[in-house]
Amino acid sequence: MFESYLDYLSFQVRMRPRQLFGSDGLQSLTYAEAWQRAGHVAAALQREGLGAGDRVAILCKNSLDNLLVFFGCARAGMVPVGINYRLTADEVGFIAEDAEVKLLFVDGEFAPLIGPFLAKKPQVSVLGDLDGAPSLSGWLEGVGEPVDVAIRADDVLFQMYTSGTTGLPKGTLLTHHNVICNSVQAPLTTGRAPRAGDRSLLIAPTFHALGLVGALMAIYYGSSLIIHRDFDPVAMVDTLRDDNINYLSVVPVMLQFALACVPDIDSYSFPNLNWMNYGASPISVDLLTRCLEVFDCEFYQGYGQTEATTALTFLTHDDHMRALESKPELLRSCGRPVFATELRIVDDQGKTLPTGEIGEILARGPQVMKGYWKREEATAKTVVDGWLHTGDAGYLDDEGYLYIKDRVKDLVISGGENIYPAEVENTLMSHPAIADAAVIGVPDETWGEVPLAVLVAGDQGRISLEELTIHCRKTLAGFKVPKHLEYVDMLPRNPSGKILKKELRASIVPKYTAENA
Repeated sequence: MFESYLDYLSFQVRMRPRQLFGSDGLQSLTYAEAWQRAGHVAAALQREGLGAGDRVAILCKNSLDNLLVFFGCARAGMVPVGINYRLTADEVGFIAEDAEVKLLFVDGEFAPLIGPFLAKKPQVSVLGDLDGAPSLSGWLEGVGEPVDVAIRADDVLFQMYTSGTTGLPKGTLLTHHNVICNSVQAPLTTGRAPRAGDRSLLIAPTFHALGLVGALMAIYYGSSLIIHRDFDPVAMVDTLRDDNINYLSVVPVMLQFALACVPDIDSYSFPNLNWMNYGASPISVDLLTRCLEVFDCEFYQGYGQTEATTALTFLTHDDHMRALESKPELLRSCGRPVFATELRIVDDQGKTLPTGEIGEILARGPQVMKGYWKREEATAKTVVDGWLHTGDAGYLDDEGYLYIKDRVKDLVISGGENIYPAEVENTLMSHPAIADAAVIGVPDETWGEVPLAVLVAGDQGRISLEELTIHCRKTLAGFKVPKHLEYVDMLPRNPSGKILKKELRASIVPKYTAENA
């Protein structure tokens, strides 16, 4: 293997200089043109006085220029830090200051997110006007070729912040080696690899691993990127049909929106679509069956986290077919470990548990992060003797399939009994009147804590707590049945589709705490 991810990109440039690198609706560039533009970004950064290891913030929506800024940073040995533009100004400021960024690339529409720390840093507008900041094209005027920088496998390729669902975000350090390995592990496991000349649709935001690592993998194999700035279900379906897309990565809720928002979707044909990767949550039998009918392609589910680049396990297309034919419970699994990856399930004392018993999921493999940026203590707690402590609770079956029960910190303990919210949520979602559901724990004088269901009503209207109880008791033990019920218009989710339980607890738990005071 090459030391640097950039070696793979430069190889594709040499082999396929005239092939399409990417198109975002505003511009299209070949591999040779993209390499040259990234080199200009690197040279301009060096002209600004930045050096290898310096952090550079990217606060932009998906675009070709966004990716070229990323590769320009990489060519200069600098570390790009993609920041979630859905955060508040204070949250953006925390990440920027924590990362000690030296320069900001930003879309003009996100000017309100530039707080006191970033306001003092040089800024370049990638798309749209920004007072006092040059446009990217203007900033690049007059630059030449960058000074070559030696890059090793263990050097950090990018710094990506965790979603902060259980605390302040931490900067995850992912190396060239991490990304190269994961780019090999996933195709070896699924049996599906991107090919040179394939067209990959990029929808997921690149401040998130699903979007960024997916794009990096496509380029690793010489594919072309068709880039959407935002997720629009109608535009997604139209692009799949009209632009000869071969594969893409989504979260299941995107598929639900696509089926709901395109009324004549059954008349569409997708002859070039080979497969979809999905993650963040399992897929229901009904949704999978419908998607197979409509899209007529293969489906793969990946499980991982930022600290593992992206993928730790995959549920293959063969697994999906087996689930539909004879073993539907497999769709609740996230598959088996990817190549060169080990899994263990441990109790709270670190003891390995036998097959079928629930505990924390530990993983070991070459895709596990280098560590957290300037968080030595957190790194030491998260990666122990090479084992990544995922914070997820689950179990392995006798065939080696992994089943996620929940986040360890989302566990509800009621009267000494462990309740895994995901199990209750699966039961809730089987009710036709429930469009979305989450379960959290709230204080209770008798049991210490009891489960509460947070629901989004479907077209049939709201159901009562009594109706919900009757439905849940058909499949759940009594102590797992929600004792309280709250309705919301929409559940808060992070960009990967995961429900933000922290936000739900912050808004709901105080009410029940006061009642029990």
